[in-house]
Parts: sequence; C-alpha cells; structure tokens
Amino acid sequence: MKIDIESAYIVLESRNPAAVNNYLGDVVGLMPGEPTPAGAFTWRVDGTAQRVVLTQGAANDATCIGFEAASRAAFDGVVSRLRKLGLDPVPGTDVQNRERRVAEMVRVPAPWGVVVEVVLGLENASVPFASAVYPKGFVTQNQGFGHFVFGVAGADVYDASRKFALEGLGLKLSDYLRMPMGPVELNVSFFHCNARHHSLAIAQIPAPEVAQKLHHINFEVQQVADVGAAYERALATGTPLANMLGQHENDGMVSFYSISPDGWQVEVGATGRQITDNWDDVREYQRISIWGHQPPAVFAHMQGLTSPATPAA
Repeated sequence: MKIDIESAYIVLESRNPAAVNNYLGDVVGLMPGEPTPAGAFTWRVDGTAQRVVLTQGAANDATCIGFEAASRAAFDGVVSRLRKLGLDPVPGTDVQNRERRVAEMVRVPAPWGVVVEVVLGLENASVPFASAVYPKGFVTQNQGFGHFVFGVAGADVYDASRKFALEGLGLKLSDYLRMPMGPVELNVSFFHCNARHHSLAIAQIPAPEVAQKLHHINFEVQQVADVGAAYERALATGTPLANMLGQHENDGMVSFYSISPDGWQVEVGATGRQITDNWDDVREYQRISIWGHQPPAVFAHMQGLTSPATPAA
C-alpha cells in the first residue's frame, strides 16, 4: 500500500502535568522520552524520540497533532491540497522544528479546533525503545502511532472537518457510524492513510457544544494479553474507566478506555483490522461494538447482590 502520511504525535496541554505523567507512565505504560528544548515532557512508544508531548497550560486538552509525510513529494502534495482549500499552511520556525524534533513542518488550524502540523524527518531517540510492560512493543511500523478521535458540535463543523481530512490531508474514508441516541444521533467518520483502520476519526457529538475537543488517543499493542495487563493496571490504581473490555465492530479492536486526570481518554487495544489495497468496505455501522465496551455503571446494580461464600462450620 502506498503511504503518503501517517500519524506522528500529539501535543497535550494540562493544568496538572504531574498527574498526567503518572497516568501515562504507570497506567498506560508509555516510555518516558527526553524533555524538549523548552522543557515539555515527552513519551515514547517506539524508536521515535517523542510521540506524546505534554506541556503545562490551561487547556486540559489536545492543542496540536502531527502527521509525518513519507517523502518530499508527499509533503508538497499535502501543502498544495491545503492551499486549494483556501488555507495558508505556515512553515514552522527553527524553534518550533527543534521543539517537535523534526526537520521541517507546516502548521494549519483544523476545523475541529487544534493545529495540524505536517512534518518531514521525525527524529529518532538516542536510546532504543524498551518496555517492561509491553515486551513486544506497540504497532507503529508504517502505520504511525495509533489514532486520534476528536468531537465537534454541529453539522457544519463536522462537514468542514471531513472536507479538511479528505481533501486537505488526503486521508481516505474507511467507514462511518450513524447511531440513534434517543431523539438525537451520533455520527462518526473514520479516516485512514495506511494499513491502520483509522488514524483519525471525527465525531459529531449530539450536544450544543463540545467542552473538550479530544475524545481519546489510541495506542495499539501487539497482543490481547498486553491489553489485559493494562486493564489490570487501571483497576489496581483506581483509574476511572469510561468503557470496560470490548471489541469494536468496524475495526475489530479488542480494547478498553480509561480516563486521564484531564478528562480525555486513552484506548489500549489489539487485533486492529487492516486496510487493504483498493479498500471497498466503506459502509455505515449502527453500533460501536460487537460485545462489551460497557461503562462500569451498567453493572453497578450488581454490586452487593453477591458476597464471598461463608466457610462451613
């Protein structure tokens, strides 16, 4: 499969970066990277120097995502498409390039409320990636590092976001979800740029406004056993769960969702479906999961109904 771009990194801003760092390290299980020149915290999932950048600030949200172009031609192609949409990609300064550890980049605001950076030359870390909790590592080769999902309010912003992803970045539609929720409807579009089922998804939230742009970050691991271990770490540390273990219908991923100290979520999953050449399965789904992915509150009514067996006298 021809690859033009892939998901590169995400930049988060937090009022309490110490708590988020503990969560990313102790619960999610990422590997710490070297601080950026400006002192931002970084986290790794492979040989790349930084995949998550954490800064201090008021947003408690994502402020930027990056996509790496596979070649100069691919980079120039994205810039050209963005300009055809009437946008003005701004070249990164030397300071910004050093902070992102890239050779070159352009920056442009996306309709879903973050800056998108298209980059060339992601820097590799000075030491190999190694993880005691993920001995087989993460799925990143030729796919980037997982995916991002953002929420928007209003059909106009949703449509503009789809156009930006498809016509600007050059992503392809994998499939989409349309799910009635009482009198309203949840709509989600899933976009790919390589074999990963989706590197980006945009959800039209059935609400008048979206308080937090980032819904979740996905980290894909090599085996379900690693998902289970991460799930147990979340339980052992008392980390709140948004959704328990389950399997999505469209991408086939077995995963769970935990809630970060800042409110956005992390999905740790495995067995993600692969996009093939000449993808012809763009269709509408009407449910999120084949099984599971229930919020813990669904089972709260069962608490107290059973108790440990009383030993026989």
